[in-house]
Amino acid sequence: ITVDDTIDPVISELPDKSTIECPATPVFTTPTATDNCDDTPSLTFNNVTTPGACPQEYSVTRTWTATDDCGNSSQKSQTINVEDNTAPVISALPGPSTIECPATPVFATATATDACDSSPTLTFADVTTPGACPQEYSTTRTWTATDDCGNSSQKSQTINVEDNTAPVIS
Repeated sequence: ITVDDTIDPVISELPDKSTIECPATPVFTTPTATDNCDDTPSLTFNNVTTPGACPQEYSVTRTWTATDDCGNSSQKSQTINVEDNTAPVISALPGPSTIECPATPVFATATATDACDSSPTLTFADVTTPGACPQEYSTTRTWTATDDCGNSSQKSQTINVEDNTAPVIS
């Protein structure tokens, strides 16, 4: 009588594909392996990382391999996608303010931080709106912070320039 072991070990169920938000890192479930002849089949894994659409996005597939003493083996995989859908945060800016002509607006310098991109792009654009007379106007500076994945946020600061000083007669 010849006894052969030709049945592969069985790996317990793994979670379906999942998605997490950067900067979280993938945490994989560790399965168990059972075999009809080997009480302790070996269980190993290999990770394959695939880049995503931007530097902070990627997916990791962990493939588990269970092997019994006779060389029979089986595999199961779990994939976790890492995405970056969160916009950078722009530092607080002063609220609207008013200055007296002939002073010119001096804006605060914003800074931007992002949980996944260490150096988000920070740009600004100014929009000037005329006031009630040629010396009066308001300027709004809008800062835009954009991370490598294209997520962006905006904050603005407005400075009003008024002319409330009467002319001086010599």
